[in-house]
Amino acid sequence: MSLNAYVAATAVVVNLQQLRTTRFDGASRRGTVPAETMARVDQALRAVLDL
Repeated sequence: MSLNAYVAATAVVVNLQQLRTTRFDGASRRGTVPAETMARVDQALRAVLDL
């Protein structure tokens, strides 16, 4: 399954460092994301986490 349109969603994380992979055990794959989008996500997370 690939994403052909934006999915309306909002994610708010108060403390990213408290997230654990076990919290996402029930998650389901929704499709693929272009490399350019993942690069923007990577950049945003690095800015938020001050990396």
